Order: sequence, then C-alpha cells, then structure tokens
Amino acid sequence: MTRQNKVQYFESEGREHLPEVVKSIKAYLRLVDDHRRPRKLVFLTREGEGPVLAYNQLDTEEIKIIAVTFPPSYAGKRADGSFFVPEIPERIRKFFKGVGIEIITNRLPFDEILGAEAHNREMSVLRDALALFGASVPLAIQAVLQATDAGMVDAGEHVIVATGDTALLVTASTTRLFLMKDERGLAVNEIICKPRIFDRSRKPLPPRLIASEPHGMQIEASTGNAPKE
Repeated sequence: MTRQNKVQYFESEGREHLPEVVKSIKAYLRLVDDHRRPRKLVFLTREGEGPVLAYNQLDTEEIKIIAVTFPPSYAGKRADGSFFVPEIPERIRKFFKGVGIEIITNRLPFDEILGAEAHNREMSVLRDALALFGASVPLAIQAVLQATDAGMVDAGEHVIVATGDTALLVTASTTRLFLMKDERGLAVNEIICKPRIFDRSRKPLPPRLIASEPHGMQIEASTGNAPKE
C-alpha cells in the first residue's frame, strides 16, 4: 500500500524552511507502515539547528538522528554574497553528546581534488546533474554517503536524509558503490519535501533572452532579429 500524503513543495530555496522540513518528516513517519518505517535520519547541518529541531519534534525512540556537517576547509556563501565557515557550536556538540546524536565531519565525497582535473570535471557534472532536482540534493546525497562510509548507516538501509529545505527517503550506499546499477547502488526512493522554485541556486535570466535552437542557430528573443550563424 502506498502512502497518501503528498510531496511538500516550497516556493523558494533556503534554510528558513527548516521547521517545515521537520514537520514534513514527522507527517511522513506518521503515515508509513511500521515494517517500512526508516529507523535513521541523516541531517546535513551547518550549525546543528536541524538535528536539534528534529530531536525536539520527532519521537527519537523511533528514529536515530545522525548529524553530518561540513569539513573545516569548507566555505559557504550567504544570500548577500558573503562567505562563512559552517561550524557546530560547542554547546550544541555537548547537547548532541548528551542525547546520543552522532556527528560526522569529513570531506564531502564530490569535492574537488587539487591536481585531479579529470576527476574534478566528473564530480562537477555529477553535482550539476543532481542539482536539477534542487541545489540541496547533491549535498543530501553526499551526507548519506558519508554516514554509510562511517558505518553509522548500513548499505542497503532505507534512511531519511534532510537539509534546510529538502528531505528524501533513500536506499543508502557507500561512496565506492553508490553508482552501481544493482542493489548495492544508492537510490532516491521518495521525495518528502523540496523547493519548487530555484530562486537562489540559479541566476535570473537577463531582459534580452537569447534562445538557442537545436541546430545551433541563435534567435534574439527580445527583438525577433534574423537567425545568426
């Protein structure tokens, strides 16, 4: 039997949707049959607020929370264009330790390697392809890979993975095996919630839109000029 609740869509991207993400996960868990209920929630977090909110809102006897954070070398970009280094404060780390929330801090699996240009191009294509579903999806997938690589999630286990604006149900896999086209590979089984409009990760179109035809000719849409070779 399939569940009856619908995917929750947000009209914008961003971590301000974090409370709605946790509510969507809670609603999802209420409607899933016991034998299909995922037992772990992998939360990619910048400063720990996602796992804290999930701990307060969800029945943690039913689901184990795993916090995945960014490596010390990672620099994030705010909406205003400024950069920051994500870090979980010490008081939150102490809280996690007290309630049994494990923290994983490691290199993101799709990150570039200096000097490995071919590898970096492949990782860029992989990130861009996953981002077709939303900018948080590549990060969510990497969080699951990290948790599985660390042994906190079993390969083949169904887990929920969440970010500030996205939640997915996935079949977990390791970084080494996640692209395998058999039961060892990672699979996105369900979308619980995600942004519908990509207002931050994609640049707005310029007023004079240039439309490219399949045969390579270009049409200047704003003026209707003759095609240019």
